[in-house]
Amino acid sequence: MRFGNLRPSEPSDNAALLELFASVPMSGSLVLSARRDPDFFRLYAIQRGIPECWVYERAGRIAGSGTVLVRDGWLEGRAARVGYLGDLRSSFGASRERGLVGVYGAVIEDTIRRHGCERFLTAVLSTNALAIQTLVRRRAARATQPRYTPFRRFAMVSIQFAGRRRWHRAACRTRRATAQDVPAIVSLLDRDHRQRPFGYRFDQGEFEHRLEHWPGMTLDRTYVAVDRDGRLLGITSAWDAAAVRRYRVLGYRGLMRWTQLAWNLPAGVLGYPPLPEPGQDFRYLYLCNTSIENDRPEVLRALIETIYADFRGSGFHFFSLCVYEGDPLAPALSGFLTRRLDFQLYIVTRAQEADDRLPEGRPGFEMALA
Repeated sequence: MRFGNLRPSEPSDNAALLELFASVPMSGSLVLSARRDPDFFRLYAIQRGIPECWVYERAGRIAGSGTVLVRDGWLEGRAARVGYLGDLRSSFGASRERGLVGVYGAVIEDTIRRHGCERFLTAVLSTNALAIQTLVRRRAARATQPRYTPFRRFAMVSIQFAGRRRWHRAACRTRRATAQDVPAIVSLLDRDHRQRPFGYRFDQGEFEHRLEHWPGMTLDRTYVAVDRDGRLLGITSAWDAAAVRRYRVLGYRGLMRWTQLAWNLPAGVLGYPPLPEPGQDFRYLYLCNTSIENDRPEVLRALIETIYADFRGSGFHFFSLCVYEGDPLAPALSGFLTRRLDFQLYIVTRAQEADDRLPEGRPGFEMALA
């Protein structure tokens, strides 16, 4: 089905979509582009659910894209179909075309009708003024456009691998997970996500699926925190997503030029990798499958310290995790050298359906997939 110049993507669109993503950078003092080669669609293929990538054509070429992924999840403690909207990219001209904005609502309505999806979640970079102006702000001329309701602010906090650190005495014992830990891990993730808006169905094999289908996701890179009796207190996985997504440096601007120079000079002596030159990729890890019983920051701290010690000196520049506004886990990051990118999560509904019943709790949002 087509909606004007918007149509479902096809496998033959792979090269054009890779080019589109590489050509629409994240700009600022550090200019980055997202790379998904060689297979743009692999990031969708590793996930459970129904992914639908849409492309916008102009003059016979792909000028924009966006993806809807519908999956089974949790809302208000009950099973529900939920969706995520992501990978929105467009050339400057396409982003301002009325035809593209005008059919967006029709795509959402069609998705709801076909898949029974109740709510959608999406993340927008807080500094992306064009996206906020185009998608979020409402006006009479966009009456049919889906409604964006602010839900949660969060930061992608990156802990930089720098010098050696002295650790405080840990509040619990940490180690790499084994096959014997899987039942307890699944039980903790399931209990946690049942209470989360947009939680994942770990009761239906989500964790096992990730181990089998996410390239590089292993028990050996999954860390557990346990008390002295061996009871599981927390879990997180350090995932290298390079097989499905990388970030390439296009340039350093302003203060970041001097930051790169100051950072790189002692890098070899202190045992951490220099920042990439333009044309090179960052090497990084995401913390996924993160669940800390009772949101105890000292438990997350112990896991972070273990990951830092294990991966420092292995060529990675940093590892990233999601920290929400007012997050009780935020104290776990105290004392680390960090950088942050601020985002806003929105709940997206039909144009005529305002969602004033904002659910409480930590969202079931996997930043590594966004």
